[in-house]
Amino acid sequence: MTRVSVITPAHNSEVFLAEALRSVEAQTFTDWEVVVADDASSDGTVAVAESFAPRVKVVRSETNLGPAGARNLALEHTSGELVALLDADDYLMPSFLETQVGVFDAASANGTRVGLVTCNARVLTPDGMAPETYHDLHKIEGELTLARLLERNPVFVSSMFPRRLIEEVGPFDTDIRGAEDFDLWVRIMERGYKALITREPLAVYRRWPGALTASQATAARSDSIAYANALARGRLDAHSARIAARKLRYSRAVEMVAGAASGSLSTRRRLLRHLPLIFLVALENPGLWPTWARRAGARISHRA
Repeated sequence: MTRVSVITPAHNSEVFLAEALRSVEAQTFTDWEVVVADDASSDGTVAVAESFAPRVKVVRSETNLGPAGARNLALEHTSGELVALLDADDYLMPSFLETQVGVFDAASANGTRVGLVTCNARVLTPDGMAPETYHDLHKIEGELTLARLLERNPVFVSSMFPRRLIEEVGPFDTDIRGAEDFDLWVRIMERGYKALITREPLAVYRRWPGALTASQATAARSDSIAYANALARGRLDAHSARIAARKLRYSRAVEMVAGAASGSLSTRRRLLRHLPLIFLVALENPGLWPTWARRAGARISHRA
């Protein structure tokens, strides 16, 4: 059995995919495989991935599955004990696998039920490496508990988890686009598994204009699904359930306000029906009022 399967969803990713795959080839830990799930690309993504054979396996979907569906497709073709996520436009430092597998093994040997191992990352912009790391932008204070994860997701996507947990908690949720990894971490941690953090930057997160960034309404909808599902499963303790309920209210309010501002809601009546929720969320988050007021003003001006 291969120790680590690296899975990479790729849709029209020919520009950056080679750098991502070369970073796996350069790992100091050598017991790995890569599965690239081509998500109905129309460019040279498949050719780039196939040029790294035989250690890189390519599986293809003729229809666009989205990131969650492509990750699930890749998972179906893995043989590793551990799974590491790698987006096609990011890349790994040479010690990523060696360090993260070492963290997993040391904690497991001490009896810890490890659910995921995450790390810090450098942030690459079109102007070069940013001075701030991923953890500077997404703080992790102390232990990453389930309650802290629900409050704000600080987990960088290039994380590692035991493959067998997919059988226990289920695959990536294809109804969620952009927060499918967060949803998986919640499902793992609500079963009592621990999240381990490596503070060292072991990967590079690329922030560029063409990266997948869902609209605010779409992102809020994905968050709403994740929080609603967490509450429906009934595995949260009382404190975590209160956080999830509050974050669900917040996500639904953001989805409605952002949708109204973009004109994507079919009628204004739907927004009016949910004004009590929107006011409650704004009271819970006073900093939202100026932002929402600006959006409302911009929308009114646009309609005029």
